[in-house]
Amino acid sequence: MKKKTVKKQIRLTIASNAGGSGKTTVATHLAYAVGAKGYKVTLIELDQNGSLCIFARLAPASMEQSLAAVFKKTFTGDYPLVPLWTEHLSTVTAIQGGKFLEESIAEIYNYNRRHYTLKDRLEDFPLNSDLIIFDTPASLEPMGLIALAASTHVLVPIKPEYKDTGAFAGFLDWFYSKVDDLRLKPQPEILGFVPTRVDLYGVGAHRDILGLDKKGNLRTDIEPERTLPFLIKQMGIRCFPYIRESNYYLKASGSGLPLNLYRPGYDASEDFKPIVTSLIKLMTEEL
Repeated sequence: MKKKTVKKQIRLTIASNAGGSGKTTVATHLAYAVGAKGYKVTLIELDQNGSLCIFARLAPASMEQSLAAVFKKTFTGDYPLVPLWTEHLSTVTAIQGGKFLEESIAEIYNYNRRHYTLKDRLEDFPLNSDLIIFDTPASLEPMGLIALAASTHVLVPIKPEYKDTGAFAGFLDWFYSKVDDLRLKPQPEILGFVPTRVDLYGVGAHRDILGLDKKGNLRTDIEPERTLPFLIKQMGIRCFPYIRESNYYLKASGSGLPLNLYRPGYDASEDFKPIVTSLIKLMTEEL
């Protein structure tokens, strides 16, 4: 049962300009967590790798049953929705990506409104979903750009490692320049950055970059101004509490389940709660 009435559909892009940040892990766990509260969620995979096959134990989609069909000029609103985790809930569906998106990219570049293709589809043929999550590939273009144009909000997973944290300013440059180039109105908002795959106990760089000790407490030997959360907040952007690394994520994805279902009660599942709370607030509160 829904706790609150939905006032607005939220379209959330999960994007990053660094590979290995756990975008699909974040996307699937948010989809499950919001769906488990009774809200309708659709996860749209814009990745040619088709990782959702593993994360949700799905067979590879045919062209007609993938997002490639939605990108066709002949599309008339019959979305190829696949229900996820049906033994546990009935509120989460997905549109799979996969290899047929490679052909879609070539086709889209011939469209007059190429980067607005997904936005146009969702406006011409609205999905009956409270939350739509776009899971994007490692490269920001073209699929990240197509997702951006269709989004109301963007969430950026970021690994607390030096090569990744150095790229966060580059992502912001890309975001703001593309919002201007595409003349998006209303402009999508950055929901926040979220440090992912964090191992405070085993990786000293994670502790240094986040300014935390092994138990997750703030350190006094590092100036706050030198930490990643401080830098993000200085930009006027929210930095969500970190999502820890766990071998159970790998095992859960191999079983086609979110961690919540693979290992019920395991506290790492709670790491997504602040983001889930923010999404529900956006969906249910009056503007």
